[in-house]
Amino acid sequence: MNPHRTMSRFAATVLVTVAYFALTAASVGCGGGNSSGTTTPTVVANFTPDTATPEAGSITLLPGSTSGAAVNVRVTVTQVASFFGAAFRIKYDATALLFNGMDDSTSFLRGDVTDSSQLYFLADSQNAPGEIVITATRVFPAVPVPLVSTTSDLVMLNFVARRSIAVGAADGRLDFVDPKQACDGTVVGTGCGTIPIVDDHWKGGGVSAQ
Repeated sequence: MNPHRTMSRFAATVLVTVAYFALTAASVGCGGGNSSGTTTPTVVANFTPDTATPEAGSITLLPGSTSGAAVNVRVTVTQVASFFGAAFRIKYDATALLFNGMDDSTSFLRGDVTDSSQLYFLADSQNAPGEIVITATRVFPAVPVPLVSTTSDLVMLNFVARRSIAVGAADGRLDFVDPKQACDGTVVGTGCGTIPIVDDHWKGGGVSAQ
C-alpha cells in the first residue's frame, strides 16, 4: 500500500472530523442560512477585498460576479504547495447579509479527481449566527495538489445584501476567524500536516450595497 496515500486518507479524516468539529460545526446543513428578513430589491452589491493582489502562501477573499443585491465571493489560494484541504470559519453580520450558499463546481481541488467520493465540501451556517464553518478537502485515494501556482478558487460563497451597506462599513465585513487551518495531506501526531499560513495571509474584505 502506498504509505503517502494511507497518510492522506488519515489526514482527510482528521480534517473532516477533528478540525471540522473543533470549529463547532455539528449540523450537516449545506449553505442556505436563515432566509427570513427583507432584502432591499433596489441595492447593487459589490465586494471589495482587503488585497486585490494576493501574496504567495495566502488564502484570500476576492470578488466574483454580482447580480443586484447578490454578490459572489471567491475563496482563493495562491502559491501554496501540497494543498490537500482546508477547514475554516468566516464571520459576517447576519443582520446585513444573508449567506445564500456555497458553490464548489470550479474548485481547483477537483483537478484530475473524477470520483466525487474523493472530495468533501461542506458549508454550515446553522450552528452559530453570523458564522459559516467551511470544509473543502480531498479524501483518499486522492493526493494533494502539488502546487497551487496561481490564484485559484477553492470555493465560491454567495451573499445577498439585506439592506444598504456603506463602503468600508463594519456590517459588510467578511473575515476569517480562528480556528482555521490548511492541510498538506500528511500526518503529524494526531492531526494532519498543517500548512503554515500565517494569520495576516488569511485576507478578508467587505460587501457594500448602494
